[in-house]
Amino acid sequence: MYLVTYLPFYRIHEVETYFMRNVEVMKPRAAIVYVDNVYHEKQREILARVLSGNVEVRFGNWRNRNNTWIAMLRDFHTLGGEVMVVDSDNSVTEDLPRIHGELRGHPIYTILDEEAWRRNPQHFLIRSRKIGELGINGSTKPLYAYRVYDNSISGLFRGGSVFFIGPKQVVALMKLPEPEILDKVERALDSVDVWLKGFISDETLLGVIAHLMGIREVPWTIASHHLHHGSTPGRATKLLVAAAHYQFAKGLVRGFSRPEFRRYQLKYALSMVRNVGSIVRF
Repeated sequence: MYLVTYLPFYRIHEVETYFMRNVEVMKPRAAIVYVDNVYHEKQREILARVLSGNVEVRFGNWRNRNNTWIAMLRDFHTLGGEVMVVDSDNSVTEDLPRIHGELRGHPIYTILDEEAWRRNPQHFLIRSRKIGELGINGSTKPLYAYRVYDNSISGLFRGGSVFFIGPKQVVALMKLPEPEILDKVERALDSVDVWLKGFISDETLLGVIAHLMGIREVPWTIASHHLHHGSTPGRATKLLVAAAHYQFAKGLVRGFSRPEFRRYQLKYALSMVRNVGSIVRF
């Protein structure tokens, strides 16, 4: 198994702070760090100087998480093995290796952090069903399956994208999307205004990709600690979020001509109308 994390250049301290401990816990075949917003030779020199020699560093100037994910997913095809992607501000629990052994038969599974589970996981549970329990080290953990595409009427009006991978502190990939899927999704993503791309969560991108892979539900359980980095505001302006999703959905309609993407587009057309007041004050 390959262990991967991804982060912008200004958060490279998280590699030593969190990721190297995750490497110790998971004992992967290799550890890879993807660093975004790298566009100058001096930045490469800094990366070589400050990051551990025990990880492979890959960098680019993708400018957002979603284009970084597309680049990573393409690269993963060359690795020839299972890949586990951990958010850079997460510390996995000691039982994740055992959990991975139990869940590796699924094409994808994900992990929720313990803090979110204790706080209120209702926004995940509303699209999940309990499918069992995992007996790990003498204790049990609930196992849920998250519905990546919400085709319900209420989903059109409820907050959150109709496409969503579920909890995403860790994403384990035993199956990868075909290159043709990545090419078409990338074209849809690149049709979004460059200043709006950052308003589309990578959970949405991964939900779209999983759906296109024929995956209806993604198993998840609890096995990490989320150490929030706090470097960006917690909430985005709703109209800008809606505009970003609308443009992405429009690109997906153009690329795939599927009714579920028209529904995705409709949801955010309605959201733009509803949230125009978040910017324009009458």
